[in-house]
Amino acid sequence: MKRIVLSLVALFTMMSTLQAQRLVSVKNYGADWQKSMLTMKNKPNGIIYRLREEKQNEYLPRVEETRGLEQFISERIDIGWLALYRLPLSADDYKFIVVIYDTNEKPLYTVDLCAVTGNNYCEVQDVRWDNDTHNLLFNMACPSYSREIDGKGSKLHCYNPERREMVWSTDWLTSNDIFILDSKFVFCSYGFTSEKKFLFMLDKFTGKVYSKLPFTYKVEYLELQADPGNGREYLYAVDYNDHLFKFYVEGGKTVAETGKVFTVAYAVSDDGYLNIRSLPGMNGRVLGKLWMQDHGLGRGILIERGQTWSKVCVDDVEGWVYTKYLGTQTWVAGHGPKLIAKEDPTAIWVGNNADGGLNVFCAVDKGTIIADTFFDHGEYYELRTGHDYLFVRKTDVIVK
Repeated sequence: MKRIVLSLVALFTMMSTLQAQRLVSVKNYGADWQKSMLTMKNKPNGIIYRLREEKQNEYLPRVEETRGLEQFISERIDIGWLALYRLPLSADDYKFIVVIYDTNEKPLYTVDLCAVTGNNYCEVQDVRWDNDTHNLLFNMACPSYSREIDGKGSKLHCYNPERREMVWSTDWLTSNDIFILDSKFVFCSYGFTSEKKFLFMLDKFTGKVYSKLPFTYKVEYLELQADPGNGREYLYAVDYNDHLFKFYVEGGKTVAETGKVFTVAYAVSDDGYLNIRSLPGMNGRVLGKLWMQDHGLGRGILIERGQTWSKVCVDDVEGWVYTKYLGTQTWVAGHGPKLIAKEDPTAIWVGNNADGGLNVFCAVDKGTIIADTFFDHGEYYELRTGHDYLFVRKTDVIVK
């Protein structure tokens, strides 16, 4: 691989900038908008029922904890698959189990969402896997009026299944129905009939609330779209009355705007690769191929993500790939001290240990942020991915 810049951190920003970040209204379309403006990708079964239902793989092997449960969600994630199992909608009580599988469909983690939250009286209305942090996010939402449970419902939780610990939880009445993630934020909402309704923007790493905007009607659908023209990311919200609202994040930046931060890209197609084309369309000349993950990492870098076609860079070749079969990882682990490349180039090694003359997996430029979570491993710092381990010599980096 030719000098592909690899970054395991996305959008690290000074606290003064973070304080300024908030959702700002751009336009209220009302009911006058075209359905083609949104993809509805975040809720494939529409907005009729609160819990989205998307079964990409109904044949994932069951674990004992899921016996007697229905599979409601199964979707690809960066390390394999996520599946949500629950009791039927007609059941009198609740049980929600998430199983995380590796790429070979072997169960890695099993999480009883009611058990880890101590909540068996609320229902999960959305669950998401964060490819950046390898955390599981889900809400335990009020099934009806919040007063019926003394307002103790609709929290959003962030749980790490590898460490078996809750990373953070929000206050009550923060998230029911859909929520979505980007590289830094969680966007969610709360509301029910005659109760107050709000749209929230949270810090993905801490759960801190940056924005809390009042709504007249409950928000039922959310979607993020990046504008290639100005590099800004826009949030679209659709309420119960089918009115569309558009927002942007003040003080926030998309990945495409940052100089030292990159999102790794890879193919998730059945044949294991994507053609890189000279133009965003099937008439574009094939310039090369973007392959599937290698050692848990992508071989390309995402330059611009589009609704149908995305721009990537692979081995110094820039071109367009079909977004539907594009997987990405923006490596984020926290806000700790940053590991920065000191030499040019700095070699990153791959393997299960740092001994034995391992081959260089890639090289990064001087000044590149390599990681902000790392582990001391003798003469090396260890960087963990979803598949293997990466190592960088301590003499090649500085910690800031």
